Amino acid sequence: MQLFLILLSLLSCHVATVTAWAGCTRDRDKDHRTRENCTALSFSDIPAGFDPTTKVMLFTNNLFSSLSWSSFQIFTAIYEIDLSGNKIPQVTSSVTPILPTLSVLRLGSNRLTSLSDGSFTACPALTELYLDNNVVDSLSDHTFSGLSKLEILDLSSNRIKVLPELMLHPLPAIETLYLESNKIMVMPDDWFSKKEEVPYLFLSANPWACSCSLGYLRRYLDNYEFNVYTREGPIIQSDPESLVCDSPQWLKDKPVVTLEESDLCPPEPEPNPAGDSDKQTIPVHTDSVAPAVPDTTPLIPMTLPPVPTTVPPVPTTTSSFPTTVPTSTAAVPLNGSHTLAPHPTVRPSTEMTGTICAIRCRGVFCFWLCTGCLLLCVASVAFILVILVWLVGWCKRDYNLPNEAVARRGGGGEVVMLSTYSRREEKEGHEEE
Repeated sequence: MQLFLILLSLLSCHVATVTAWAGCTRDRDKDHRTRENCTALSFSDIPAGFDPTTKVMLFTNNLFSSLSWSSFQIFTAIYEIDLSGNKIPQVTSSVTPILPTLSVLRLGSNRLTSLSDGSFTACPALTELYLDNNVVDSLSDHTFSGLSKLEILDLSSNRIKVLPELMLHPLPAIETLYLESNKIMVMPDDWFSKKEEVPYLFLSANPWACSCSLGYLRRYLDNYEFNVYTREGPIIQSDPESLVCDSPQWLKDKPVVTLEESDLCPPEPEPNPAGDSDKQTIPVHTDSVAPAVPDTTPLIPMTLPPVPTTVPPVPTTTSSFPTTVPTSTAAVPLNGSHTLAPHPTVRPSTEMTGTICAIRCRGVFCFWLCTGCLLLCVASVAFILVILVWLVGWCKRDYNLPNEAVARRGGGGEVVMLSTYSRREEKEGHEEE
């Protein structure tokens, strides 16, 4: 019987170590820290009865509507608090460090709208702070003051529009910064000045405005583009092209890292110089004059022609050389209440004069070129005719010479034959004698 009582007492002690409160389970995390898991038990406050030496408290998906630092003060060695998925609307600052041992704080998926200065001074030893999936739309330069040991800061999936210029100054140890899925358009100049290299940056899914104000981020990516990452579930990969432009329209969806400085900040067009008459257009003058014509008609006497002779005729068509527009800059009165707006005299521009001269020079050149070609053709034909006449004469001369030679040769043969025949007869006559 005594043995049975001893076993029963040991079993009750064991149950006490496993269950500290109805529904909560006690175990150890991967680093062998004692942990109380009270997930989804509809708690709105911390119940009594937990072991003060507990290091990890999990109150995920409960009904906490406020965060009271002092309620966790009973845990003297607290390391991690998880209040994700509750209804906490704000975080109150503290003058003194109430939880000096707290290292990990998870406040994701709550109702946080803003974070004031020194929101986390109650836990200066934080190394990981998760504020994702809230509705935070504003931060301040000193929101994270006192967190000199913070290495991981998760602000993803909020409504942050503006990054405070000095927000990272109190965070010299920051290693991982999650800012994706916000409404950030511009990164302040020298935003990473206190710690130039942040090894893990998540900046995608923001409506970046690719203008001159984004020049700092563009230059920063030149040196640290391989520190930009994206994540999809547990998969994390380097992706510097995940930062894309949302405006202006002609740069929409283009990666920021591929843009040049001239793309972000194109040079402004030079303004028109004052008094440049070449930039004036006659249609503007015509439009300003046209409405004034009907106002003068009622004032014309019935005995006069329809248009007063004292009023300059109003041009109805645009002309590059206006002769009816007054050359003075003073307004010309039409009647007692309307005046003709001053308009400077339009003079032919130097460019127009040069164009006319060029056209004339081309015409003269073409005329003389055609004339020269024609004369060359005539000379060529005459030369060919002379060559043909010379060839005909040469052929005739060479053809007659052989005929004369043959004739001469033929005549000489007959003479030879006659002389031979005469000598033969004379010789025969001597023999007969």
